Amino acid sequence: MRRRIAPKTAPAPGPDLGAAAWDDVRVILAVLRHGSFTAAARALGTEQSTVSRRIAALEAALGVALFERGRRAPTPTEAALGLRPAAERIEAEIGQLIDAATGPGTRAIRGRVRIATTDELAAHVLVPRALPGLRAAHRELTLEVLTSYAAADLIGHQADVAVRFFPTTRGELIGRRIARLPTAILCARGRAAAWRRRPVTALDWIAVELAGLATPESTWLAAHVARPPSLLCSSYQVQLAAIRAGLGVGIGPRAYARFDRGLAVLDGADLPALDVYLVTRRAIRHLPRIAVVLDAIAAAVGELTG
Repeated sequence: MRRRIAPKTAPAPGPDLGAAAWDDVRVILAVLRHGSFTAAARALGTEQSTVSRRIAALEAALGVALFERGRRAPTPTEAALGLRPAAERIEAEIGQLIDAATGPGTRAIRGRVRIATTDELAAHVLVPRALPGLRAAHRELTLEVLTSYAAADLIGHQADVAVRFFPTTRGELIGRRIARLPTAILCARGRAAAWRRRPVTALDWIAVELAGLATPESTWLAAHVARPPSLLCSSYQVQLAAIRAGLGVGIGPRAYARFDRGLAVLDGADLPALDVYLVTRRAIRHLPRIAVVLDAIAAAVGELTG
């Protein structure tokens, strides 16, 4: 359903991490994830000077530059980017060793998780239904929600987790379908009676038009409704706002009318369902912070199927 963006070419393999201690791996990952020595130090609970010294010592031991120092944030080199997959595998394995020794659930889950999705899924599902429970259960977990209709490049580390309308299982990525959402014609609750007196072909349609992309709902409209939409939007959030305002009707997940008192459903049309997929990188899927986010998102999206 969403535009597919070709991911960037994966960086060349980096130097061997065999000489690096686990603490060094943590420092590398912290700088890569947080974008600066200062932010990495804050996440690790240490000083910026300590992070800088550890990176310099590791660069000397490995014989390569890991970060280019500039006036602003350090820029990771190809060597640092090449190290990241191996570093994340080590991180996951260390976590599994600790859980095996102490029992799962005994460690506080902390760190940052970046979630890429569309604006309407973020606003209607993630923020109200997945994130509150995550924040309550894991106070040291930092969540970042990135919204776009373009597919985030997970291999290039633009995000850690993606909620998408198409499957992705290639290379370093692993994904699964977490829901098949029934769709419906949505309208403003206060105007439902008036809209129901009209045939589907005579309704005022509000549609979403995304450049270069044919969505299931736009394909259905083209096949079943001859008249053009009365309003075109480039955002599903804007479409829903226009529907609530009574400007017309549109196609969306049927469950939105359960959760949004301003919306109602018009029955009588056989509409396509929307498949929702949850995607992450294989190397990080078992990390505790990733696992709890995946579980919370799957549960929240699953509520839309009822």
